[in-house]
Amino acid sequence: MNNLRDRLMTWDISSGISGSDEQKIFFDYFADLVDKDIQKHLVSELMSRYVDVSKQLEEKNQMLHKYNTQLEELVQEKIKEISASQYATIHALVKSAETRDDDTGAHIERTSSYCKIIAEKLLEKGLYKNTVNNAYPENIERASPLHDIGKVGIRDSILLKPAKLTDEEFVIMKTHVTMGYDTLASVENLYHENEFIKLGIEIARYHHEKWNGSGYMKGLSGDQIPLSARIMAVSDVYDALRSKRVYKDAFSHEKAVSIIEEGRGTHFDPVIVDVFLENDRLFNEIFDSLTTTLITA
Repeated sequence: MNNLRDRLMTWDISSGISGSDEQKIFFDYFADLVDKDIQKHLVSELMSRYVDVSKQLEEKNQMLHKYNTQLEELVQEKIKEISASQYATIHALVKSAETRDDDTGAHIERTSSYCKIIAEKLLEKGLYKNTVNNAYPENIERASPLHDIGKVGIRDSILLKPAKLTDEEFVIMKTHVTMGYDTLASVENLYHENEFIKLGIEIARYHHEKWNGSGYMKGLSGDQIPLSARIMAVSDVYDALRSKRVYKDAFSHEKAVSIIEEGRGTHFDPVIVDVFLENDRLFNEIFDSLTTTLITA
Protein backbone atom coordinates (compact mmCIF):
# COMPACT_ATOMS: atom_id res chain seq x y z
CA MET A 1 0.00 0.00 0.00
CA ASN A 2 2.92 2.40 0.77
CA ASN A 3 4.34 1.65 -2.67
CA LEU A 4 1.00 2.62 -4.16
CA ARG A 5 1.02 5.93 -2.26
CA ASP A 6 4.64 6.60 -3.35
CA ARG A 7 3.63 5.95 -6.96
CA LEU A 8 0.60 8.22 -6.60
CA MET A 9 2.72 10.95 -5.06
CA THR A 10 5.18 10.62 -7.94
CA TRP A 11 2.34 10.81 -10.48
CA ASP A 12 0.86 13.77 -8.60
CA ILE A 13 4.10 15.72 -8.68
CA SER A 14 5.22 14.78 -12.15
CA SER A 15 1.90 14.91 -13.97
CA GLY A 16 -0.25 17.13 -11.86
CA ILE A 17 -2.80 14.46 -10.94
CA SER A 18 -5.52 15.82 -8.70
CA GLY A 19 -6.61 14.19 -5.46
CA SER A 20 -9.76 12.84 -7.01
CA ASP A 21 -7.76 11.22 -9.79
CA GLU A 22 -5.41 9.75 -7.24
CA GLN A 23 -8.33 8.26 -5.40
CA LYS A 24 -9.74 6.82 -8.62
CA ILE A 25 -6.43 5.23 -9.57
CA PHE A 26 -6.06 3.84 -6.09
CA PHE A 27 -9.50 2.20 -6.11
CA ASP A 28 -9.04 0.92 -9.65
CA TYR A 29 -5.77 -0.67 -8.69
CA PHE A 30 -7.30 -2.07 -5.50
CA ALA A 31 -10.26 -3.46 -7.45
CA ASP A 32 -7.87 -5.08 -9.90
CA LEU A 33 -6.00 -6.75 -7.04
CA VAL A 34 -9.28 -7.93 -5.53
CA ASP A 35 -10.48 -9.26 -8.91
CA LYS A 36 -7.27 -11.20 -9.40
CA ASP A 37 -7.46 -12.59 -5.88
CA ILE A 38 -11.07 -13.61 -6.41
CA GLN A 39 -10.21 -15.18 -9.76
CA LYS A 40 -7.31 -17.04 -8.20
CA HIS A 41 -9.48 -18.44 -5.42
CA LEU A 42 -12.31 -19.15 -7.88
CA VAL A 43 -10.02 -21.08 -10.22
CA SER A 44 -8.54 -22.95 -7.26
CA GLU A 45 -12.04 -23.80 -6.01
CA LEU A 46 -13.18 -24.88 -9.47
CA MET A 47 -10.12 -27.08 -9.95
CA SER A 48 -10.66 -28.62 -6.55
CA ARG A 49 -14.28 -29.34 -7.35
CA TYR A 50 -13.30 -30.68 -10.79
CA VAL A 51 -10.88 -33.11 -9.16
CA ASP A 52 -13.56 -34.22 -6.69
CA VAL A 53 -16.16 -34.64 -9.43
CA SER A 54 -13.66 -36.50 -11.63
CA LYS A 55 -12.81 -38.80 -8.77
CA GLN A 56 -16.48 -39.44 -8.04
CA LEU A 57 -17.15 -40.03 -11.74
CA GLU A 58 -14.27 -42.49 -11.95
CA GLU A 59 -15.58 -44.34 -8.91
CA LYS A 60 -19.06 -44.45 -10.45
CA ASN A 61 -17.62 -45.73 -13.74
CA GLN A 62 -15.70 -48.41 -11.89
CA MET A 63 -18.85 -49.42 -10.04
CA LEU A 64 -20.80 -49.44 -13.33
CA HIS A 65 -18.10 -51.50 -15.05
CA LYS A 66 -18.07 -53.94 -12.14
CA TYR A 67 -21.87 -54.17 -12.25
CA ASN A 68 -21.85 -54.69 -16.04
CA THR A 69 -19.17 -57.34 -15.71
CA GLN A 70 -21.11 -59.14 -13.01
CA LEU A 71 -24.29 -58.87 -15.07
CA GLU A 72 -22.54 -60.19 -18.17
CA GLU A 73 -21.04 -63.06 -16.17
CA LEU A 74 -24.47 -63.84 -14.76
CA VAL A 75 -26.04 -63.83 -18.22
CA GLN A 76 -23.26 -66.04 -19.63
CA GLU A 77 -23.62 -68.39 -16.69
CA LYS A 78 -27.35 -68.70 -17.30
CA ILE A 79 -26.76 -69.26 -21.01
CA LYS A 80 -24.28 -72.01 -20.18
CA GLU A 81 -26.75 -73.58 -17.77
CA ILE A 82 -29.50 -73.57 -20.39
CA SER A 83 -27.14 -74.83 -23.09
CA ALA A 84 -25.84 -77.56 -20.80
CA SER A 85 -29.34 -78.68 -19.89
CA GLN A 86 -30.39 -78.74 -23.54
CA TYR A 87 -27.27 -80.68 -24.48
CA ALA A 88 -27.81 -83.10 -21.62
CA THR A 89 -31.38 -83.71 -22.78
CA ILE A 90 -30.26 -84.38 -26.36
CA HIS A 91 -27.42 -86.53 -25.09
CA ALA A 92 -29.82 -88.61 -23.00
CA LEU A 93 -32.18 -89.10 -25.95
CA VAL A 94 -29.34 -90.14 -28.26
CA LYS A 95 -27.90 -92.35 -25.56
CA SER A 96 -31.19 -94.16 -25.08
CA ALA A 97 -31.36 -94.81 -28.83
CA GLU A 98 -27.72 -95.90 -28.96
CA THR A 99 -28.10 -98.63 -26.35
CA ARG A 100 -30.08 -100.66 -28.87
CA ASP A 101 -26.97 -101.50 -30.92
CA ASP A 102 -23.91 -100.46 -28.91
CA ASP A 103 -22.35 -103.13 -26.70
CA THR A 104 -20.10 -100.71 -24.82
CA GLY A 105 -22.64 -97.96 -24.20
CA ALA A 106 -19.93 -95.30 -24.69
CA HIS A 107 -19.89 -94.89 -28.45
CA ILE A 108 -21.21 -91.33 -28.51
CA GLU A 109 -18.82 -90.18 -25.78
CA ARG A 110 -15.83 -91.60 -27.61
CA THR A 111 -16.75 -90.34 -31.06
CA SER A 112 -17.43 -86.90 -29.61
CA SER A 113 -13.93 -86.86 -28.12
CA TYR A 114 -12.35 -88.13 -31.34
CA CYS A 115 -14.05 -85.40 -33.36
CA LYS A 116 -12.92 -82.72 -30.93
CA ILE A 117 -9.30 -83.91 -31.08
CA ILE A 118 -9.24 -83.87 -34.88
CA ALA A 119 -10.83 -80.40 -34.95
CA GLU A 120 -8.33 -79.09 -32.39
CA LYS A 121 -5.39 -80.43 -34.37
CA LEU A 122 -6.74 -78.93 -37.60
CA LEU A 123 -7.04 -75.60 -35.78
CA GLU A 124 -3.47 -75.85 -34.45
CA LYS A 125 -2.13 -76.58 -37.92
CA GLY A 126 -4.16 -73.83 -39.57
CA LEU A 127 -5.94 -76.32 -41.85
CA TYR A 128 -9.39 -75.67 -43.33
CA LYS A 129 -9.30 -72.11 -41.99
CA ASN A 130 -12.54 -71.16 -43.72
CA THR A 131 -14.40 -73.65 -41.53
CA VAL A 132 -12.32 -74.35 -38.45
CA ASN A 133 -12.38 -71.44 -36.00
CA ASN A 134 -11.85 -71.32 -32.24
CA ALA A 135 -15.43 -72.42 -31.54
CA TYR A 136 -15.40 -75.31 -34.01
CA PRO A 137 -13.88 -78.05 -31.78
CA GLU A 138 -16.50 -77.57 -29.07
CA ASN A 139 -19.33 -77.23 -31.59
CA ILE A 140 -18.48 -80.47 -33.35
CA GLU A 141 -18.01 -82.22 -30.02
CA ARG A 142 -21.55 -81.24 -29.06
CA ALA A 143 -23.07 -82.01 -32.47
CA SER A 144 -21.41 -85.37 -33.11
CA PRO A 145 -23.76 -87.42 -30.86
CA LEU A 146 -26.50 -86.71 -33.39
CA HIS A 147 -24.76 -88.65 -36.16
CA ASP A 148 -26.91 -91.79 -35.82
CA ILE A 149 -30.08 -90.23 -34.42
CA GLY A 150 -31.96 -91.63 -37.43
CA LYS A 151 -31.38 -95.19 -36.21
CA VAL A 152 -34.34 -94.78 -33.88
CA GLY A 153 -36.43 -95.41 -37.00
CA ILE A 154 -34.73 -98.67 -37.93
CA ARG A 155 -36.49 -101.79 -36.69
CA ASP A 156 -34.63 -104.09 -34.32
CA SER A 157 -34.70 -107.06 -36.69
CA ILE A 158 -32.31 -105.13 -38.92
CA LEU A 159 -30.47 -102.96 -36.41
CA LEU A 160 -29.65 -105.89 -34.10
CA LYS A 161 -29.29 -108.66 -36.67
CA PRO A 162 -26.34 -110.87 -35.59
CA ALA A 163 -25.30 -111.51 -39.17
CA LYS A 164 -24.55 -109.68 -42.40
CA LEU A 165 -27.50 -107.71 -43.73
CA THR A 166 -29.11 -108.69 -46.98
CA ASP A 167 -29.06 -106.18 -49.83
CA GLU A 168 -32.68 -105.26 -49.09
CA GLU A 169 -31.96 -104.86 -45.38
CA PHE A 170 -28.91 -102.71 -46.08
CA VAL A 171 -31.02 -100.40 -48.23
CA ILE A 172 -33.31 -99.92 -45.25
CA MET A 173 -30.37 -99.45 -42.87
CA LYS A 174 -28.97 -96.67 -45.07
CA THR A 175 -32.16 -94.68 -44.63
CA HIS A 176 -31.12 -93.80 -41.08
CA VAL A 177 -29.13 -90.88 -42.50
CA THR A 178 -32.22 -89.52 -44.23
CA MET A 179 -34.38 -89.98 -41.15
CA GLY A 180 -31.76 -88.27 -39.02
CA TYR A 181 -31.56 -85.38 -41.46
CA ASP A 182 -35.35 -84.99 -41.61
CA THR A 183 -35.60 -84.95 -37.82
CA LEU A 184 -32.89 -82.33 -37.37
CA ALA A 185 -34.04 -80.23 -40.33
CA SER A 186 -37.41 -79.78 -38.65
CA VAL A 187 -35.59 -78.46 -35.59
CA GLU A 188 -33.47 -76.12 -37.71
CA ASN A 189 -36.64 -74.46 -39.00
CA LEU A 190 -37.14 -73.17 -35.46
CA TYR A 191 -33.49 -72.25 -34.82
CA HIS A 192 -32.03 -70.99 -38.10
CA GLU A 193 -28.78 -69.60 -36.71
CA ASN A 194 -27.93 -72.45 -34.35
CA GLU A 195 -24.46 -73.72 -35.30
CA PHE A 196 -24.92 -76.82 -33.18
CA ILE A 197 -27.98 -77.91 -35.18
CA LYS A 198 -26.31 -77.07 -38.51
CA LEU A 199 -23.34 -79.27 -37.72
CA GLY A 200 -25.64 -82.00 -36.46
CA ILE A 201 -27.51 -81.98 -39.77
CA GLU A 202 -24.27 -82.16 -41.78
CA ILE A 203 -22.94 -85.04 -39.71
CA ALA A 204 -26.18 -87.03 -39.65
CA ARG A 205 -26.76 -86.70 -43.39
CA TYR A 206 -23.26 -87.09 -44.80
CA HIS A 207 -21.04 -89.11 -42.43
CA HIS A 208 -21.38 -92.21 -44.62
CA GLU A 209 -20.21 -90.40 -47.74
CA LYS A 210 -16.73 -91.39 -48.98
CA TRP A 211 -13.90 -89.27 -50.34
CA ASN A 212 -14.02 -91.08 -53.71
CA GLY A 213 -17.79 -90.65 -54.08
CA SER A 214 -18.74 -94.27 -53.39
CA GLY A 215 -20.61 -93.59 -50.15
CA TYR A 216 -24.28 -92.92 -49.44
CA MET A 217 -26.87 -91.36 -49.67
CA LYS A 218 -25.86 -88.56 -52.07
CA GLY A 219 -22.65 -89.97 -53.52
CA LEU A 220 -20.70 -86.80 -52.70
CA SER A 221 -16.94 -86.77 -53.08
CA GLY A 222 -13.95 -84.77 -51.87
CA ASP A 223 -14.68 -81.28 -50.56
CA GLN A 224 -18.34 -81.65 -51.52
CA ILE A 225 -18.69 -83.55 -48.26
CA PRO A 226 -18.97 -81.15 -45.30
CA LEU A 227 -15.85 -81.11 -43.16
CA SER A 228 -17.80 -82.13 -40.04
CA ALA A 229 -19.00 -85.30 -41.80
CA ARG A 230 -15.48 -86.11 -43.00
CA ILE A 231 -14.20 -85.80 -39.44
CA MET A 232 -17.01 -87.99 -38.15
CA ALA A 233 -16.34 -90.60 -40.86
CA VAL A 234 -12.85 -91.28 -39.46
CA SER A 235 -14.03 -91.10 -35.84
CA ASP A 236 -17.03 -93.36 -36.38
CA VAL A 237 -15.15 -96.01 -38.33
CA TYR A 238 -12.29 -96.09 -35.84
CA ASP A 239 -14.69 -96.63 -32.94
CA ALA A 240 -16.73 -99.18 -34.87
CA LEU A 241 -13.57 -101.15 -35.64
CA ARG A 242 -12.48 -101.09 -32.00
CA SER A 243 -15.90 -102.06 -30.66
CA LYS A 244 -17.62 -105.41 -30.47
CA ARG A 245 -20.80 -105.54 -32.50
CA VAL A 246 -23.53 -108.15 -32.85
CA TYR A 247 -21.97 -109.11 -36.19
CA LYS A 248 -18.22 -108.90 -35.33
CA ASP A 249 -15.58 -108.96 -32.61
CA ALA A 250 -13.49 -105.93 -31.72
CA PHE A 251 -10.23 -105.09 -33.52
CA SER A 252 -7.03 -103.96 -31.85
CA HIS A 253 -5.90 -100.34 -32.06
CA GLU A 254 -3.12 -101.26 -34.48
CA LYS A 255 -5.51 -103.10 -36.79
CA ALA A 256 -7.99 -100.20 -36.76
CA VAL A 257 -5.23 -97.68 -37.54
CA SER A 258 -4.04 -99.86 -40.44
CA ILE A 259 -7.54 -100.06 -41.94
CA ILE A 260 -8.06 -96.30 -41.73
CA GLU A 261 -4.65 -95.66 -43.28
CA GLU A 262 -5.61 -97.96 -46.16
CA GLY A 263 -8.74 -95.84 -46.68
CA ARG A 264 -6.74 -92.59 -47.07
CA GLY A 265 -7.88 -90.84 -50.24
CA THR A 266 -10.58 -93.40 -51.01
CA HIS A 267 -12.89 -93.66 -48.02
CA PHE A 268 -11.45 -90.78 -46.00
CA ASP A 269 -10.20 -87.23 -46.45
CA PRO A 270 -6.40 -87.66 -46.68
CA VAL A 271 -5.73 -84.54 -44.60
CA ILE A 272 -7.88 -85.84 -41.76
CA VAL A 273 -6.27 -89.28 -41.98
CA ASP A 274 -2.84 -87.65 -41.66
CA VAL A 275 -4.01 -85.81 -38.54
CA PHE A 276 -5.42 -89.06 -37.19
CA LEU A 277 -2.17 -90.93 -37.81
CA GLU A 278 -0.18 -88.20 -36.06
CA ASN A 279 -2.43 -88.49 -32.99
CA ASP A 280 -3.64 -92.10 -33.01
CA ARG A 281 -2.21 -92.59 -29.50
CA LEU A 282 -4.81 -90.13 -28.18
CA PHE A 283 -7.59 -92.13 -29.87
CA ASN A 284 -6.36 -95.28 -28.19
CA GLU A 285 -6.23 -93.54 -24.80
CA ILE A 286 -9.78 -92.25 -25.22
CA PHE A 287 -11.08 -95.65 -26.20
CA ASP A 288 -9.41 -97.29 -23.20
CA SER A 289 -10.57 -94.63 -20.75
CA LEU A 290 -14.19 -94.68 -21.92
CA THR A 291 -14.55 -98.42 -22.29
CA THR A 292 -15.34 -100.61 -19.31
CA THR A 293 -14.13 -103.82 -20.91
CA LEU A 294 -11.74 -103.66 -23.85
CA ILE A 295 -11.86 -106.64 -26.16
CA THR A 296 -8.97 -106.99 -28.64
CA ALA A 297 -8.56 -109.22 -31.63
